[in-house]
Amino acid sequence: MNVTGLRLLHLGHVDPFYLHAAYSGLAESLHEDDPGWLLLARSARGHVALGASQYADAELDIEACRRLQTPIVQRPLGGGSVWVDKHQLCVFFIVPRRERQQDFFSRCLRVLRAMYSELGVAAKVVRDQDIWAGGSKLLGSGGASIGKAQVFGASIIELFAAEQFAACVTAPSQGYRAWLETLLLDHMTDLGRLGVEAEEEKIVDALKKACESEWQLCAAKGIEAPEQAAIDAALKELKEPLETGGIRRIRHGIKINAQTYLFEDAASPWIRVVWRAGALVRSDSQDTKIHEVLHGILEQPLLPGMVMRQALQLGIAEKEARSLDQRIVTLVQDAGK
Repeated sequence: MNVTGLRLLHLGHVDPFYLHAAYSGLAESLHEDDPGWLLLARSARGHVALGASQYADAELDIEACRRLQTPIVQRPLGGGSVWVDKHQLCVFFIVPRRERQQDFFSRCLRVLRAMYSELGVAAKVVRDQDIWAGGSKLLGSGGASIGKAQVFGASIIELFAAEQFAACVTAPSQGYRAWLETLLLDHMTDLGRLGVEAEEEKIVDALKKACESEWQLCAAKGIEAPEQAAIDAALKELKEPLETGGIRRIRHGIKINAQTYLFEDAASPWIRVVWRAGALVRSDSQDTKIHEVLHGILEQPLLPGMVMRQALQLGIAEKEARSLDQRIVTLVQDAGK
C-alpha cells in the first residue's frame, strides 16, 4: 500500500543545521499509518552538506571553510558533498516505508521532472538519481531510511554558486581547484542559466501540480510537540563534532555529475585528468612526456594497457611505461562510482 497523502509544510529561510534537522526529525517521528510530508525550506546561509557516509577532513578544506565562515553539516542523507544556499528551494519527500526505496525515489524524480516541465524546462531523469537539462546536471538527489520513514531530498537551484563550492572542497593544488570550478560551471546548470526567471510561488505551484499524479496534498497544520522534540534531538546530534579520519568517497578526486569526474595524483610528477563517460577528455602533468602520452589518448575509450602502449610508442622505457599505466588505472579507479 503506497502513501496517498502528503502534508505540505514550508519552513521559509532557516538555519543550515535546522534545515537538515527538520526533515530528520519529521521522519523519525512519523508513524506507519501517518500521512507523509512534503517539506520545503531555504537555507538562510550558504553551507556545505556532507553525505552521511563522508568524512569532513577527507572531502573538504576545513581551514578554507573556517576562513570563509561556511558551516559544514553532516546531513543524514546519502550522496556526496553539495553546496546549499538561499538560491535553492530544498524539497524533501518524507513517507512511511510502505514501498521499495527505489520505487519511492523514482516517484519523487517523476514529480520533479514534471515540475520542471511545468516551468518550461525539457528535463530528463539520469541514472535514477539526477535530473539533467540541456546536457548538464540540473538537480541531484539523496535519500535515507530514518526511523520508520524514508526520505528523498533535492534542491531546485535557481543560481548555482560554483565558485563558493569549489573554494570549500579539498584540493591538492590550485590548478585542481581552478579546473573544478570550470567543470562545475560547464556541467552543472540552474534555472537562471536555462532562462527561467520563476518566482518561488510559481515554482511551488508547479511542484504542487506535478504532485497531483502521485499524491494528494494538504496544507500542514504545523509542527506538533512530539515532532518538534524529534527535530530538537536531531539538531543536537547534527551539531556534534564532525566525523574525521576516513577516506574520500571518490579517491583522488570528485564526481561532477553522472558522467564526469576530476582526478589528481599529487605525487611528483603530478598528473591531473578529467574522465568522462569512459575516456580521458582533458589532462595535464608536471612532466612533459606524461602530458604528451595522455594528450595522445584523449577522447578515446580508456582500454586496459592503452596508456602503456601510447608511452612505448613515444619512446618511454617499458618499466616507466608500465608504471605510468598503473598510475592512471589507480587514479581513475572510482570513475563511475
